[in-house]
Parts: sequence; structure tokens; C-alpha cells
Amino acid sequence: MRERSLVPAGMATILPQAAKQVRRLEAQLVARLAEGGYDEIILPTFEYLDVLAPGLESELVEKCYQFADRNTGRILLLRPDATAQIARTVAMGMMGTALPLRLSYRTTVFRNEPEHAGRDREIFQVGAELIGADDATSDAEMVTILIECLRLVGVRAFKISLGHVGFFKGLLVQAGLSPDGQKRAERAAARKDLPRLQEVLAAERVAAPSARAILEAPELCGQADVLARARELAGQDKPLQQSLDRLTKVYQLLCTAGFQELLFLDLGEFRGFDYYDGVVFDVFAEGVGVELGGGGRYDHLIGRFGRNIPSTGFALNVDRLFQALNGSGVQSPSSSAGRAARREKRVR
Repeated sequence: MRERSLVPAGMATILPQAAKQVRRLEAQLVARLAEGGYDEIILPTFEYLDVLAPGLESELVEKCYQFADRNTGRILLLRPDATAQIARTVAMGMMGTALPLRLSYRTTVFRNEPEHAGRDREIFQVGAELIGADDATSDAEMVTILIECLRLVGVRAFKISLGHVGFFKGLLVQAGLSPDGQKRAERAAARKDLPRLQEVLAAERVAAPSARAILEAPELCGQADVLARARELAGQDKPLQQSLDRLTKVYQLLCTAGFQELLFLDLGEFRGFDYYDGVVFDVFAEGVGVELGGGGRYDHLIGRFGRNIPSTGFALNVDRLFQALNGSGVQSPSSSAGRAARREKRVR
């Protein structure tokens, strides 16, 4: 005798009451994005692996659901990332469109996470992409519209971490780490795992002064004062100073717009996708132990499918939005889904 769930782990059954809430929230977000000039795009559920793979990092490819196309024999995958799909779509079908291009989407992405990890395999998202604009104003626009979306649906107590991936990556390049060492160091920094980061630097035989700067960077969190310290760590390195210049400008624009109390700077900020190469941001809310979403600049992602076009964007996790709204009496769809899944268990 054993229990077996009829619903695969990490997949959602959203019952009618919760489904209405999901669709209402999605509609509110997409309508707000449309007011800002972001036109909705509907993305294909399947992609050819060989076509989309250039826009995906190897770890994400490993998490894709893959299967053979019975008609062609080519490998298909379930959509694992909307931004990569949009990059492919723009490069291969929208190059003649006038820039900048503003697109929005509401979709699901699928990732084959281990069951013990406790993460969803089916993720509901709403997002926006600004393609063809490369200045601090466009970076600030994405954060601003993200804030407006959160306020619109009723999320009140939240903070946005703001960073620039070029700063930490620049420190690694300056220190002479190997490409593999850089990747391992970035992963450790993204998790704020300083012991692991120290191990990587030791294995790469990084000189003590450089190692100290790299170890300090992930802990540079706060307000404008951290930028001054970051400039000391950057020294005379021009790319590092340029990264800080851009971050400073975006931070100032957002503060001038009245958002300072919502922001904190994080010089060790990473988004977890290797295509980000500029200003990045995550949003966190009280009562939710993980980010609600985030985004950033990816000036070279579209170039993997054609020619480089400067771009930035963000995505929000719909289920986590409902978790953040629980304090307002809004039930998380995942709670309903979980109860539905438990009701669908049976003994065989």
C-alpha cells in the first residue's frame, strides 16, 4: 500500500476561486504595462532546443523538459525562460520594428527542479521588456514601472535591491580568475556564501589584496555610502568605475522620483542568469522568503541570435505576489493548489 499523488510535484491545480484571483491580478498588471506602452506578446509553449539554447545557460538547459518532435526528430523543450524567447523572437522576426520596442507578457515557464528542493516546476509570470534603449533613464523606467505594478495590486511592504553585475564581474576579471573560476565565484556571491567564495579564490590563487576586495563586495549593501566604498575598491579601473557611474545615475533618478525608501544598493547583486550584464534588481516583500521577481539589463542576449540590441526587463512571479498579499486577506493560489493536490491523493 502506498500513497501516490495524481498531480506531479511542483505543478499547480488552481481551483475556480483562486483562478479568478490569478486572472484578475494578471489582467491588472498587463493593463498597467499597456498604459506604459508595453504591447503584449504571446510566446510559444515549445521551442526547438538547438534554436533557443544560445540564449540559455547550461544549468537552465539541464532543467528543461525535453522531448523529441515526432514530425522532425528534433528535440523540443517546454518554455524555461520568457526573456530568452523574446530575444530570439526579436532577433529572428522583429528586426525591422522601430526601436525602442516595449513588450509585455503573461505566461508560464517550466523547469525540472528536484522534488526535494521545494520549488515549483510550473511558474506563472508577468513581465516586461524594453528593447533598444541604452541609458540610465531606461533602467530607471523598468524599476519605476515595477514599483507601480506592485502598488497597483496592493503590495505595500517591499524593498528593491539594486546593483550592477559589471562591478563584481569586473573585480573577478581584474583579479585574473579563470572563466570557470569566475562562474563559481559568481554563484557563491549570488548566494552570499562567503566561505565558498573564499575557497574559490584560494583555489584560483588570487592575490590577497584582490581577494579582500572581492570578498568585501557582496557585503556592500545599504544606501549611497556603499558607492563611495565601491569606488575605493575599483581604484583606477575604468570599466569598474563606469559600472558604478551607471548605477549611481539610476539610483539618483529613482531617489529623485521619490523611491529612496524602497531601495537599497547591493554590490553583490546577481539575477541568476548569465545574460545579465548591467544594472540588475530584485524585489522582496515582508513574509515571503524569496524574491517576488526582478530583472535587469541584458545588452548582449539578443546578439546571441543575431545582432546586439541594448535591452532591459523584469518578471514577477504571480504565486509569490499572492503570498505577499496574504496579509491583505488574499489567498495564495499555491495554497489552494496544495489543498487540491492533497484531496486528489488516493491509495493503491
